Parts: sequence; C-alpha cells; structure tokens
Amino acid sequence: MFDRRAAFRLPSRIKKTFLQLYRLAILAGIVLFVRQHADRVRADGDWPISVNEVQAFLPEATTLRATGDQRNSLEILDNQRNAIGFAMRSMPYSKEIVGYSGPSDVLMITDKDERMLGIAIRSSYDTPSHVEDVEIDRRFMKRWNERTLTEVAAITDLSDAGIYSVAGATRTSEAVAWSITERAQVGGSAGAATAGPKWQWDWRDTAMISFLLLGCLFAFQKGKRLQKWRPLFSIATILIFGLLLTDLVAQSLLIGWVESRVPWYSALGTILFVFAVFAIPWFTSQPVYCQFICPHGNLQRWLMKVIPAKRKPRLGEGTKWALSFLPPLLLMVVLLTSFWQLELDLASIEPFDAYALRAAGIGTILVAIVGLAASTIIPMAYCKYGCPTGWLLDFVRKRSGKDRFSLADGLGLALLGLAFLLSRLPLSAFAI
Repeated sequence: MFDRRAAFRLPSRIKKTFLQLYRLAILAGIVLFVRQHADRVRADGDWPISVNEVQAFLPEATTLRATGDQRNSLEILDNQRNAIGFAMRSMPYSKEIVGYSGPSDVLMITDKDERMLGIAIRSSYDTPSHVEDVEIDRRFMKRWNERTLTEVAAITDLSDAGIYSVAGATRTSEAVAWSITERAQVGGSAGAATAGPKWQWDWRDTAMISFLLLGCLFAFQKGKRLQKWRPLFSIATILIFGLLLTDLVAQSLLIGWVESRVPWYSALGTILFVFAVFAIPWFTSQPVYCQFICPHGNLQRWLMKVIPAKRKPRLGEGTKWALSFLPPLLLMVVLLTSFWQLELDLASIEPFDAYALRAAGIGTILVAIVGLAASTIIPMAYCKYGCPTGWLLDFVRKRSGKDRFSLADGLGLALLGLAFLLSRLPLSAFAI
C-alpha cells in the first residue's frame, strides 16, 4: 500500500547534512551581524584627541591645532600660543594590527623636536584584563620615552630595540608596540625602515599545533598501547597548554576576532588551532578539544574521581534540562556585551583566563574555582552545564547516528534572532 508520508520523508543522510548546514549558517549569521555592528561603531564612534588627554603629559597645553603636515599630527600650544609639542594617535593607521583579540588606539605625545614624551592607550578592542596589564606595566609604557619618531619608525625588531612584551599580555603588548612604530612611520623620511608586524611562528605556535595533533591521535586511534599515555597527556594539557601557553579557546578571544580583525601575523598558530577546533567536530563528530585538549576539562576529569560515584547526588531530568539553558544564556550576555559595548570583561564569565596566573582577574578565578568544586560532586559539571564555548563547539558538531532538530537548534536560532534584532537598532539605542 502506498504511504504518502514515507514518500515525502527525507533520507536520514540528507536530513543530517541539512541540519549540519543549518547549524553552520546559524553561527555564520551571528558572526556577520556582530561584525557589521562593530564596523558601524568604529565608523560612528571615532573621537578626536582632546586637550585633557594631552595635559597628562604636557600640563601647560591649552590648544590643539592641525599641522597639515605629512605626519597628520596635532600641534600642541600653550596659553601663549607657543608650540610645545605634537600629539598623534595610532588609529586608523594601525587598525590591521591585532593583539590577542583586537586592535588598540594609542596616544603618542612628543616635544617640539619630535622626541617621545609618553604614550597612553586611548581605547582598545582587545581583552580588557590584558590591556590593563599593559597599562600598569610602567617599564613597557616608559620604554618609548626620549626616542625620536624617526628612531621609533626604524624599529624592525622589538627585542633588539629593548622593548619587551608584558608577561600575561604578550600579544596585546606586542600589538601596542607595533601600532606605535606603524604610526611613527606616517609622513616620515623616505629612508625610514619599514616596521610593523611580520609573519611570526614561534615555539608557542608549534606547541599548540602539537597538542592539536596529539589530541587527534588519542581521539581517532583507540589502541590500548596508545591510550595508556592519555593520563600523561592530560597532565601535560594542564601544566603546559593551560599554565604555560594560556591561549585557550574562549569567548573573549572569539568575539574579539569577530569584532575586529584576525591576527594573521602574530598568532597564526592560534588561528589554525581555533579553526581546527571547530572544523574537526563538524566533519568527524569527535569533540577533540573539549574531550582531550582543554585543560579545564582535563582538570575536572581528575577532580571528579575525588568523591566515589556512589556518594554523589543524581540530578533529576528537570534539573538537567534547566541547567542546559545556562550556556546559551551566557552567549546571550556575550552578544549584549558586544552590541551595547558593556563594561564587562568577557574573560570573567569563563574560567580560562584563570590559567594565566599573573593576568587572571577575580571574576575568571571565581568561575574556575566554582566550576572545579562542582565537578567533584557533579562529574564534568562546568563542561556540561556552564561552558558557552563548549556549547558552541557541540552545537556545530556532527551527530553520530540519527540526527533531529533539538532544543539546542532552537536556542541557536533564538541567538541568531537576537543578533539580527540588535544589529537593526540605531546606534543611539546602545547609548546607555
């Protein structure tokens, strides 16, 4: 007998492919709306240098006047209308120079002989805690003083010039440094050396890709001879990948790249790593990063063994269902923070920055401690019920067996809808 419903039923393989493409489109749509809004904010929210900013370096400054010269700087005048120095900002010349998660606008003040008096970070799309670490590092901030703009423009190697990165904020401080050298070149002599960021690949990049390859090896090769080394690899991810490298996949990193630019020059290894972290589960269904590489996940696996399983409480299905909304709610916070430019360090809503011990803020440390403590009672508590980054990685993951439209798919569509609505509001609506 002819079954009409069966005639219109999609083959399971086509249905799975459609759902995979649907999830990828959701993610791509959110990225597009966030990026469009960030571009609008940059275009409309650009502000000129004020006298108050300059007075921090030259208290006698009263007026700023455009010079009209090739440097495109501002001449600083005192109350007698005497020229006492020059002011300039790195943006928009340095907009392609991205630190950990975004570019920075740096104020540069010189005397009338174009000798540097000081620098200040006016604004930044980088991770706030990293920017703060750079700002309070007096050694880094004062390293530019007494150099002429010509000398700054000639810098091609930071370490050779005696300019060293800030511990815990390496990529951010290097981006600030290259922004300064890039700006110093504007309108300089034709013979000045070409400074600026160069393609970099150092031991950190090699280490990250090595962890990725080893994680894939443990994920796809199930032989007992190899798997006996997994506990040692788990410890290595905590001590080396977590505490030494500290470049964990996090919302602060991802949203920074979406809002500004991907740092191709300075973080190629990290870029390839993040791309693979999303691509591997999408193609293979194996959550390689979450299951094998993430230091916080591996630390939870060790801590969940502290209390015997029989002594642990069992969560009801209703409780599990309610807790499953927490990661997408945090992603909603990420979107609102991005669109409204809220004074919220997104690193503080996840535990991953806590592994950068010198730069860790109180918020990220508290999230890390609470998540680890919870994992002793509820196995993998943070991974299952608290991690927005893990939720995203699982959202795009290819499902094994039958696949069907799930609660996560509906929540993903809701996040896309929120991003769309926020992107259509006038910028005045975000002035809170």
